[in-house]
Amino acid sequence: MHLIRKQTYSLFISLLFLLSCEDIGKGYNWRGETPPGFSRRFGTQGYDYGWNAAHSPFDGGIIVVGRRSPQINGQTDLWAIKTNARGLVEWDKSFGGGGNEEGYDVIATSDGGFLFVGHTWSFGNAQQVYAVKTDFHGNTMWEKTYGGGMWDVGEAVIEIKGGGYVIAGHSNSPGISSGNTDVYLIKIDQKGNLIWQKGHGNPAFPNHEWAYDIAQLADEGFLVVGGRDRYSQGSKNGLVLRTDKEGKLLWEKEFLEEGQANEIIYSISNTNNGNYFICSTANSLAEPGVYQPKIAKMDMEGNIDWQRSFAANGKSYHRFSAAGTEKGDIVLVGSSGRQVVTGYDEDAFMVRMDDKGNIIWSFAYGTDDYDDWGWSVFETAQNNLVFVGSTKSFGASLFDIYLVGTNAEGISQ
Repeated sequence: MHLIRKQTYSLFISLLFLLSCEDIGKGYNWRGETPPGFSRRFGTQGYDYGWNAAHSPFDGGIIVVGRRSPQINGQTDLWAIKTNARGLVEWDKSFGGGGNEEGYDVIATSDGGFLFVGHTWSFGNAQQVYAVKTDFHGNTMWEKTYGGGMWDVGEAVIEIKGGGYVIAGHSNSPGISSGNTDVYLIKIDQKGNLIWQKGHGNPAFPNHEWAYDIAQLADEGFLVVGGRDRYSQGSKNGLVLRTDKEGKLLWEKEFLEEGQANEIIYSISNTNNGNYFICSTANSLAEPGVYQPKIAKMDMEGNIDWQRSFAANGKSYHRFSAAGTEKGDIVLVGSSGRQVVTGYDEDAFMVRMDDKGNIIWSFAYGTDDYDDWGWSVFETAQNNLVFVGSTKSFGASLFDIYLVGTNAEGISQ
C-alpha cells in the first residue's frame, strides 16, 4: 500500500466575471526562480467540469475540453479552452444548441486544428455523438452528429493512419446496438463524413457495453477499452476489444480480479516497446464503497504482463486514467478522499511509476478545504506533465475546471 504525499496551497484567488481564468500560484517564488508548473481554474457561475486535455504541438500550448454551465443547474455546452504552455487562456469557445452538450475528448489534428467529441441533445434524433472540428483559433470548420434514434455518446477520438478519425463510445440505438447499450465505433473522414460505424456487444439481455478509449495498432486495427455490465448474471468487468481496420471484431477479453466487485477500463496508452498500459477503476467485495486505480501492462493480444492496484479512497463518481511517457514510465491521475477537521475532503493526485509499476513519486494537489479532482493527464514535448480535472477550491463558484502543470518530478508550485 502506498500513501500519497500532499502538496498544499493557501493562495487566494478572486472570481472574475463569468469566466474566471487566474493563476492560482501568482507571485509564488520557487527557489528564487519561476515556478516549474502552474495551477489554473476556469469557471462560470454553474457546474463546470474539465474532462480531457491534449498537447498542442503547433505552439506548445494546451487544449482543454469539458462542459460549462453559465447558470446554476442551467443548460450545459461543450466548452473548449486553448491556453499557452503556462496554462494562460488564449481563447475559449462554447458549442451546442438549445439542449445540453458535453465534451469528453479532444485531439490536436495534423492540419493544425482541433477535434472535440462528446454528446448533444440539441441536434439529431435524440442524444447523439457530437463532433466539432475547429481551426487553430477555435473557428468552427464543421460540426456533425452521429447515431440513431436513442442514446449515443462519443467518449474518445484518435486520428488514424492514412487520414480521418475514429470515435469510440457507446450506443443504445436500434440498427447500431444489439438491443442493449453496445460499444460504438465510428470512422469519419477529415470533413466529418461517415465512412463506417460498428456496434459490438453481447446480445444476451441485459448485458451492456461501453468504450472509453481507443488506440490504433501497427496493422491499422484498433484496441478498444471499456467495460461490460452483466447485472444479475455477474458484475461490471473491464473489457478489451481488438478489431481490424474496418472495425470488425477479432477478439474480446474481460478482466475482473477475484474479490473485486466492479472494474471499468478508462484509458489505454502506448509503451515505448510496443505494449500498452491500461488503467481501470475498481472496487472490491470487501469495501464496495471504495474505488481504487489499477494499472496493467498488456501486449497487443490482450495478454497481461503485470498488474497492480494502488491505495486510494475514491468514490463511484471518480475516474482514474493514465498516460505513458517518452521515457517509458507511466503517470496515473485520479482523486482520493479523506476525513479532515472540516469534514470530508477530496484531492486530485498524480503517481509516476516505472514500466514495472514501481512508484517513483506521488503527490496530491488542491486544498484541505474543498474538493479537487483529477481526470486526465498527458506529457508535453518538454517532458513536463499536465492534468485536468475539476475543483471547488481557489474561489470556485461551484465546480470549476482545474488545470495543473508540473515538471517531470510532479512539482507544480
